[in-house]
Amino acid sequence: MLSSSLNFIAIAAALAAAPVAPKATLAPLGTITLAQSDERVFVMMQIGDGELLPMIFDSGSDGHSIDRIAVRHNHLRRVGAMVEIDGTTGKRRNLPTVTIPNVKLGGLEVGPIEASELDYDRSDAMGIISPDMFAGRLVSIDLARNRARILEAGPANIPSIPATPYHGPLPTTELVLPDGRRLPAHLDTGYNGELSLPLAMIDHVPLTKPAIIVGRFHSIDTDGDVYGGQIRGPVRIGPITLDNPHVTFLGDITNVGLPVIRRVTLLLDPAGKRSWLLPLAPAR
Repeated sequence: MLSSSLNFIAIAAALAAAPVAPKATLAPLGTITLAQSDERVFVMMQIGDGELLPMIFDSGSDGHSIDRIAVRHNHLRRVGAMVEIDGTTGKRRNLPTVTIPNVKLGGLEVGPIEASELDYDRSDAMGIISPDMFAGRLVSIDLARNRARILEAGPANIPSIPATPYHGPLPTTELVLPDGRRLPAHLDTGYNGELSLPLAMIDHVPLTKPAIIVGRFHSIDTDGDVYGGQIRGPVRIGPITLDNPHVTFLGDITNVGLPVIRRVTLLLDPAGKRSWLLPLAPAR
C-alpha cells in the first residue's frame, strides 16, 4: 500500500494543471488503444515518426505533462508557462509549456498538443495525457477492453440518464456513503485505490476498525501521512455498489479510482463539463 500511495502522489501534482489550449479543429473520431498494469492506465504517444513514449492516461488531470528528457530528445519548442496547482495541498509553482507536434495516441492521430514540462517519475511513464483535450467530442473510456473511443457529441451518443456536472475542472460522480450522505467525487484513472476521502472525514465515516497510517505523500513542497481503512457498509457509485470498500484519507479530495472505473464505462463530455458512469457495454 505504501508504494501505491507514493505512486499516486507522484502524479497528483498535475491534477489541477491549466487546461490545454483549444485546438482549431475537432479531434478525429476513432479508437485509442490503451494498456494497463495493476495500478496504471497507459497510452503510447508517438511524435511524428519518433519512438513510442509510454504516458499515463489520466482522467483526473485537466492538462498534459511531459518529462524534460523527452522534451530535449524531441527538440520540443517552449511556448510559454503555466501555473500548476497541487491537487492535494493547493500549492502552486510555475512550469514551462511546450508544443508537441504531430501526435498519435494509441494509434490515433490527434495533431499538436500543449504540455507542461517537468521532471516526471520515469519509473513507468514519461508524462500524463488528459482526455480533457477532446473538447467537442465524447470520450468513452472502456478499460475492460483497453480502449478509449472518440465519438460524435450528437444525440445518438448521449445517454438517456442524467449527466453529472464536473466538480471544478475534473469529471465527477456522486458517491453515496452508508449513512446516506452524498459527496461529489472525481473520477480519476490516475488514482490506483478504490476510494479516497478528505482527511477531515476520517472520524466521520463508519469504518470496520480505526484507520491507520499506510504511507506518505509528497507534493510540491509538502509531506504528510496517508491513512487507510475499510468502510463498514455499502457505498453506491453510479450503477455499482461497493461492499465494505477500502478507503484512504488524504488532503481535501474525494476520488473514485481505477479499480472502480474498471467496472464501468466512463463517458466524458469535456466541452460540456459533464460525465456519465454506465454499465459495461456488451462485447462487440
